[in-house]
Amino acid sequence: MNLGKRLEYPMSRKFAISDTCFIIDWSYYKRRECLVKLFDIVLIPEQVLLEVEDERSISWISLQLARGKMQLFTPSPSDLREAERLILEVASRPYLKRIDIPEALCLIVARRINAIVLTENRGALLAAKLLKELKGVTVWRALEVIRESLVRGIIKVTSEKGVKDIFMEYERDTSHVFPKRELEKAVKEVLRCLGMKR
Repeated sequence: MNLGKRLEYPMSRKFAISDTCFIIDWSYYKRRECLVKLFDIVLIPEQVLLEVEDERSISWISLQLARGKMQLFTPSPSDLREAERLILEVASRPYLKRIDIPEALCLIVARRINAIVLTENRGALLAAKLLKELKGVTVWRALEVIRESLVRGIIKVTSEKGVKDIFMEYERDTSHVFPKRELEKAVKEVLRCLGMKR
């Protein structure tokens, strides 16, 4: 699918766009279905799919594409030019970490269609925070996706221990360890939103 035209998607719908590192990790999570319940569509750039090599991830992505919960697209030539320009912009700033074409495309397309970028890439997180041209682009890691799934009741819990266990479960399933301080903050936010006492 080509997203080169300005308004292919109604802006009121909830869209996410995923890079490679996020979607591979996420495919190993036993509660991975919460991702496709949280968003109307998760967009997968062609360049991301080309980087996914393990069978488990390919199988899960293929299933979601067939169900219409994920959508593959081919970036327009202008998206690719913008992504290349963004990569050079990031590289020219020593306080930013490098990004590659998949992350840059996710940031560029998300800005245009008001989608949430899904990534674990620190360079993409920093670029979205610090570059004026990416102002307003929201970037979520697995931490934020799980937090939102808990707050919205997509993942059900009944206790503080249950909240913590959900995050720990992701760490066990994917071998991805959350930064301790950020994990504690996410747990507090979920408890507050759900009206649970510490």
